[in-house]
Amino acid sequence: MLSVRDHRLVVLVLDRGDGSLALPGGLVGPGESPAETAARKLIEKTGVGDLHLEQLATFGRPDRDPRGWIPTVAHMALVPPDTQPTDPAAAWVPADTTGRLVLDHPEILATALDRVRGKLWWSNVAAGILPRAFAIADARDVYEAIGQTTYDPATFSRDLRATGLIAATGDRREQTGGRPAALYTFSRREPTWGAGRRKRVKPD
Repeated sequence: MLSVRDHRLVVLVLDRGDGSLALPGGLVGPGESPAETAARKLIEKTGVGDLHLEQLATFGRPDRDPRGWIPTVAHMALVPPDTQPTDPAAAWVPADTTGRLVLDHPEILATALDRVRGKLWWSNVAAGILPRAFAIADARDVYEAIGQTTYDPATFSRDLRATGLIAATGDRREQTGGRPAALYTFSRREPTWGAGRRKRVKPD
């Protein structure tokens, strides 16, 4: 589960009580598909559903879990910044400071980060984080946090509108010390592709 809080990309982790952290997960229930299990665990851990959720990859290295051969069908969820975990052991932590992740969870997280960054300018993947109506500045904050880079405001606005993924709502939001900001929305909430322009991701 990924989000953007305080201008940083964050990931939801579980404190295992021994100083180590784990990505949320669970066993596939009777009669469930892996996608249904992922959706159920998302609701259990955050209390929210109907968000961006996609299958990431299968991790099945024989030595990945000391309990035995337990493959994982990992899914990636992007959730709004105000999402609060309902599990007392869960917390949001910066996605780049998770050195205590157990098992192959660092590999799973790295795969998720590569996926979301690769799709950022080509799809509406950020719809899971941004509200239904947002200003261009709100979107730039999210895109910069995910991409670990800084965009020129005017260029960002032009390029995001050129993707064809967003549309003006016709509404404006009052701002302190400036003119009202035009509001936009993603044209579609379900996953879709646009005419994106690839942006260079600059590491910290």
